[in-house]
Amino acid sequence: MPCKEAYERDARLRLGPELEIPGYGCADHYHEQDTEIHSWENLRILTHESKQWPSMLIVTGMPVRHRSLMYNCAVALQNGKLLLIRPKKALCDEDVYRESRWFVRWTEPFVHVDFFINPDYGFEQESVPFGDGILESLDGVKIGFEICEELWTAHSSHIELAQQGVDIICNGSGSHHILGKSNYRINQLILGGSQKIGGVYMFSNHRGCDGDQVYYDGASSIAQNGDLYAQINQFDIEDTCVATALIDLAQNFAFRQNKGSNKITASNTKYVEPIRFNGRITGNVAPLSEKLTKPIDQIERLQLTPTEELAQGPPAWLWHYLRRSKMAGFFVPLSGGQDSSAVATMVRIMCNKVCEAVKRRRETDGGDDPAYYLNGVRVGEDPAELCNQILFTCYMASEHSSTETRACADGLAKDINSNHSSLFIDTAVSALLGIFKMALGFMPSFQSSDRRETTALENIQARIRMVLAYLFAQLSLVAKGKPGTLLVLGTANVDESLVGYLTKYDCSSADINPIGSISKHDLRKFLRHAYEKLGITSLKQVIDSTPTAELRPLKDGKVAQTDEEEIGLTYDELSQMGQLRKPGAMGPYSMFIRLLETWSDKYTPRQNAGKVEQFFWRYRINRHKAMVATPAYHAESYNPDDHRNDHRPFLYPDMAYQIEKIHEKLRQLETSEE
Repeated sequence: MPCKEAYERDARLRLGPELEIPGYGCADHYHEQDTEIHSWENLRILTHESKQWPSMLIVTGMPVRHRSLMYNCAVALQNGKLLLIRPKKALCDEDVYRESRWFVRWTEPFVHVDFFINPDYGFEQESVPFGDGILESLDGVKIGFEICEELWTAHSSHIELAQQGVDIICNGSGSHHILGKSNYRINQLILGGSQKIGGVYMFSNHRGCDGDQVYYDGASSIAQNGDLYAQINQFDIEDTCVATALIDLAQNFAFRQNKGSNKITASNTKYVEPIRFNGRITGNVAPLSEKLTKPIDQIERLQLTPTEELAQGPPAWLWHYLRRSKMAGFFVPLSGGQDSSAVATMVRIMCNKVCEAVKRRRETDGGDDPAYYLNGVRVGEDPAELCNQILFTCYMASEHSSTETRACADGLAKDINSNHSSLFIDTAVSALLGIFKMALGFMPSFQSSDRRETTALENIQARIRMVLAYLFAQLSLVAKGKPGTLLVLGTANVDESLVGYLTKYDCSSADINPIGSISKHDLRKFLRHAYEKLGITSLKQVIDSTPTAELRPLKDGKVAQTDEEEIGLTYDELSQMGQLRKPGAMGPYSMFIRLLETWSDKYTPRQNAGKVEQFFWRYRINRHKAMVATPAYHAESYNPDDHRNDHRPFLYPDMAYQIEKIHEKLRQLETSEE
């Protein structure tokens, strides 16, 4: 915890994120008593250390058990004493969150009880207030609390706190990255909320990978009366970061005094007796006007577009994951297509981010951070050199591969400076087919009219590439005389996963997948961004290429198989339909009705019906593939990940009733047009 750094910056109040002590992502480890006990042990250490910073109020977070019920709590302490344990009042169970699986919410507004601390934990006090309360310092400053989800609810806690005259509201959060979510959180909720009620709003969020598919995107902020005074960068790689602001609390009174309707509401609110503590929040600053932090006047420069977030979030997640895994780098089967090119480009951007951070720190204060090290070795400042050390790519060609995709793969590998190689898989394919023929006396052929034969011939190529990817990941560094092994990166996008346009246990099977929740539509935007803004010129050919699996024989040396023709839907259509399915919560019939209007200028009602049937047919028969999908960076709510985000059956009936309802509506439409 960066409490020492905050104190050295003369902070009087230091706020940490939600469940800061154990980490937000403990999941079912919250069921284990060890997690609770170790949290108390670390809280005792922090409480003892706080005597070194006697004038600073510290707010952290941890799980606390009361009456055999586990609560997600904020904990306030100062100068060796616990002041308040404040349990969360609204739990989050949407998207990837499952808080009510582990915690219960506090249901009594502004009620707190005496909580007796287990003497085995070694605290100097016997008890501490537990519940919903307001702190008040010796100089009359009131501090209130809301925790993450409470900010997002219809009846947010900060409204009641403002009506009690609270000066500073502290929100410790565990809010993960979704494209565009941070801008909404800052603009609409934090700035909008403080603009509505007045006062200081402090928001502290985790930043980084916490051992799961989500990435917490920071952006911890300090706001007052609708203005932003400080914000931590969203995707920086450092383990910890401190933002401070010196604010005139008298502006709270001036702002609220001009809100007539708010004053009337507050005057009719029952007074809540605060919990007073022996500390001061304000300081004697003179001359004050010269030292006050000025509001940030161009907030938009801090906020990224969704495409810019794609160029920052997954690369940052990859670096956090690589460091924690103790692996030595990544292996990417580079096909020359848009998906694998996007993954390789993200690794190069990751290298850029890391080297830029190391250089920036050297040029500012010369400090250090654990994020600048990989397996105990400090990273240098040359991203091309770093990329060559940790990214291994291979073009795995077959007799069905085109010269175009090979040129794309070779060109990108050269541009990003990956450690690149190429090979042909035909010998392995022939060997396996030979073994099969010896066993059954039969050899499949692409000339056969039986789709089972051609599918098997396609799948064996795809699965051999997966086996080779893991072989290369385990032995590439051995061949180079270097220590360690590599993580295999998956290259399947969300559209392919949604309709199962991938071979089970092919190169979609990997250790992690940075693009598994990202649509082809968004990936193309990302590739254009990397081409235009980052100068990776070889991506132009990749962007202009037609997506193809290259698993069937070429015709006159040209690709005879394209993804969109095989699927029967374009990638843009898949993206739209995927979002209607989730979060739009539409089944086949509702989707058909919606698309009648949305695609009225493109397709007839009958064509629309065919598109919907094709989508759900592919989704239904391939849903089982989601059960074994590679853990993917969670960037969008329409992610079909079965692990946390999208709980659905994997063995579906034929949906005959839903399809018949579509046909019934179709007959009505066609009859009315006659």
